[in-house]
Amino acid sequence: MPAGFPAANPNGHVTKDLRHNKTRSLWELGEAETAIYGAPGVEFTSHHKETATVTQMHFLLGQGRLLSLLDDNTLHLWEINVGEGSPGLEEVGSFCLPGRPGFESTSATRVTVILLKRSCDLLCLGTEGGGVHFLEMPTLTLLDTQALVHDHIMQSVPEEYKCGKSLGPVESLREHPRCPNKMLIGYSRGLVVLWNYSSRKVENLFLGNQQLESLGWERSGKTFVSSHSDGSYMTWPVSSALSTQQPSTSVIPYGEATVGPSCICWLL
Repeated sequence: MPAGFPAANPNGHVTKDLRHNKTRSLWELGEAETAIYGAPGVEFTSHHKETATVTQMHFLLGQGRLLSLLDDNTLHLWEINVGEGSPGLEEVGSFCLPGRPGFESTSATRVTVILLKRSCDLLCLGTEGGGVHFLEMPTLTLLDTQALVHDHIMQSVPEEYKCGKSLGPVESLREHPRCPNKMLIGYSRGLVVLWNYSSRKVENLFLGNQQLESLGWERSGKTFVSSHSDGSYMTWPVSSALSTQQPSTSVIPYGEATVGPSCICWLL
């Protein structure tokens, strides 16, 4: 019984995502339907109109809203409706990232990772094609002129690192713990970029060579950690000047692994 919920509910639906909203003491459960559980007797459920499966969910903290991503690449915004009648979840918006001309829309724009800024006014979408797109929240309005495309990042990458290879899909997005206009963007190939959203500039490049799984900030914002498919994790110093960085430590705590840790975070 993972996380206190059965692997499949009575309808045969498998739990795909689980989120906790600490400000409202609510748990969010994602499967073929979306459900929110709070104190005893507090429960909200709703079904997507689509038959696709929920792959990710994110609370908009303090707003009574949540966001779901389905495996058909559609985003759905929900509100807890406590008006007349029985309270429940109501879908108030949806969005699907359009394809770019000249690219395979079903693959290049498939959303691989979501970052909802702590301010809850900006949603960042990493994609299979290596791009990052931005939506104004809660209207789900695409900020098309702010899109960060793969080619823009490649202009800052040293020639010896390019080797004619793609950076791969975006695997991780992490907001800077001290500077909300900055974020880490991690690519499958191993490259990590510190991106300044306000100035639209690359501030640091971290040249990893192992397939990336996840990223996690240390709370001061001076260091972050990355996990990789070979079972290793690396710590990286963050310089205040534009530079390319190498890891300060690289550790394989449990020996060579076929499957590395899919998620890592800095607890202290």
